[in-house]
Amino acid sequence: MLGNPVPFGNRGRRHIMALGEVANREVFSQPDLFKPGGQVIKGPKGSAHRRLRGGLLSIHRDLHRTHRRIMQPPFSKLSVASYVPTVTRLIDQVCDRWVIGEPFDMYEETTTMANWIAGHVLFGHDDFERSVQTCDLINRWIDLDVKARRLPLPFNIAGTPFARLLRHADGLERVMHELINDKRKEEELGKDILSVLIQAAKVEGSDMSDTFMAAHAVILHAAAFITTASSLAWTIYLIAQNPKFAATLDEEIKANITNWPPDAETVDKLPFLDGLIRESLRLLPPVHHTMRTATADTELLGVPLKIADRVVVSAFMTHRDPSIFKNPTQFDPTRWFGEKPGPFQYIPFSAGPRLCLGYQFAMLEMKLVIVRIMQRFRLNVVANSSIEADCKLTLRPANGIPMVVNKPDGAFAASPVRGNINEFVKNE
Repeated sequence: MLGNPVPFGNRGRRHIMALGEVANREVFSQPDLFKPGGQVIKGPKGSAHRRLRGGLLSIHRDLHRTHRRIMQPPFSKLSVASYVPTVTRLIDQVCDRWVIGEPFDMYEETTTMANWIAGHVLFGHDDFERSVQTCDLINRWIDLDVKARRLPLPFNIAGTPFARLLRHADGLERVMHELINDKRKEEELGKDILSVLIQAAKVEGSDMSDTFMAAHAVILHAAAFITTASSLAWTIYLIAQNPKFAATLDEEIKANITNWPPDAETVDKLPFLDGLIRESLRLLPPVHHTMRTATADTELLGVPLKIADRVVVSAFMTHRDPSIFKNPTQFDPTRWFGEKPGPFQYIPFSAGPRLCLGYQFAMLEMKLVIVRIMQRFRLNVVANSSIEADCKLTLRPANGIPMVVNKPDGAFAASPVRGNINEFVKNE
């Protein structure tokens, strides 16, 4: 189904909502015709903001295919499995800070965890302080972009959100170039993304400049830790709010995971854990919608499109199609034991040639985090908390998710909560 074309913005550019499997297939399977517009606004020509915007999610056609191929090895199944010892160590270092009986914000904790892990995989360092500082700079950049895009006419005037965005981008770009230069000074390059990009720059014809390296690193770091942090927080929330499923998951983990760290293959073969995460991503996909821009005059399901018209594809709406998912707002991990939806019916990691580069790593990371939390703790949502899903750049908890840490005694119990989460998800 396709929404009505609505003209607005410069020169009548239309934004069209595309809904359903067929529309998803048409858009995602033709990346040269429907190009991504990037996750942030363009910014002035020659600005650091525009340069940082030009990472893997913004480039397209042959340049995208070349750079994606260069960045593929660190995200191969074999490479992802090799990260398990480091990832599990980082998970424990975060969990070691939790105190039985004391409340904390789970979203803040998953953000810290996802940031640290992303920092290692992308930059190859264990400097937590530097990783957090990088995270804060990138997060601030994204937040400033969200504020600036609300302005009808963004001008670079001192004191405005747009001016603050451009100034912050200048500083962020300097930090990224410092990381690149520091990496070059290391005696031996590792297998992290930044090392791979530096190696690629030495190959004739790769077109891997420092400008591209900085942009790729920023966008991949943002995509890796922001989306994973939200997905983890929501999944842990849903486990806590569904005692029956929490008990089933607990039994599966106890029966199959006897050592820590486990090997990637063992974790990957836990069917209930896999179904539970997929169900969480179905109901609360971190990238709730994405936009594509027509690169030529064309049509989509009979609706004519002009060059530069934008098509909005919604994972959130697709995942709530009752013809695909029975009782679509119901949280039910067991639905994944039957017939699986098609690649354009279930799109938390996008689809087609631009499928998320790190989806295998994201799934393994989430599984390892959940396994370790279930082994060490039982978590409860603080009763009567306001849980609000905020649909901005990502679908994240607006006010965090207050939780309390308990001993792993198996006494799973849901808590009454307020907020729009009750409209988004129906628990058992």
